[in-house]
Amino acid sequence: MTEVRSAGRVLDLLDYLQAQAEARSLSQIARDLVLPKSSTLLLLRTLVERGYAQRDAKDHYAIVLLRAMPPAIDDRLIEAALPEMRAWSGQTRETVLLGVMVEGGNMRVLAKQVSTQELRYDADLTSLRPSYCTAMGRVVLASLPRAQRLRVLTARKLRPFTPLTVTDPAAIERILQQAEADGYASVEEQYVLGASGVAAPIRDAGGRVVAALDIASVSSRFDATRGDLIAAAIACAEAIGKHLRQISSAF
Repeated sequence: MTEVRSAGRVLDLLDYLQAQAEARSLSQIARDLVLPKSSTLLLLRTLVERGYAQRDAKDHYAIVLLRAMPPAIDDRLIEAALPEMRAWSGQTRETVLLGVMVEGGNMRVLAKQVSTQELRYDADLTSLRPSYCTAMGRVVLASLPRAQRLRVLTARKLRPFTPLTVTDPAAIERILQQAEADGYASVEEQYVLGASGVAAPIRDAGGRVVAALDIASVSSRFDATRGDLIAAAIACAEAIGKHLRQISSAF
């Protein structure tokens, strides 16, 4: 079978970055792979843009360690989550979302239970969401080792989605430390104007955070119900984690 040369170079580069214990400079990568610096730079830029690699402040490159869960795990997670999502959406009368982190540090919504209120929050299941300015993303980021989450935050320029979006990595790191201590994360109009929410982590049998449970509300209702929504998000996430562990133990 004939290998496509450009595809082979991309895979070689990914394998190389995966094997490194620390970030490498462009010159070192090109030298080690015996490639021209110009073409190596183009390959690296592509990997960074697509979320498979990250570049730090010193122009060194490293692999993104995050990876999507296997489809079978997603299926079990959705199976465990949907009954609880329906129940808690009915109780809070707000939209409930289930999200996981995928390559590049973005969040993908796996399932949703939309509020029945006339004024409500809804989510597109086909689009990815940034982790740094969403409640579900911050919950998952907060569970990662500090070095890993900083690599996610500094991999690319963080753009503001609203005038309230926090984009400074140091400030976000402080927010993540608080979320880790609290056991939940909340955002107010950081990703979408008029929308606020709170998220809690879903853990597997080993205690690893595998997903986030988010209760999303319109901002005009959020302040009055914040405490109840925090408690609901935590309770729902814990119940989903319990069901997930029961389902997983059967396999």
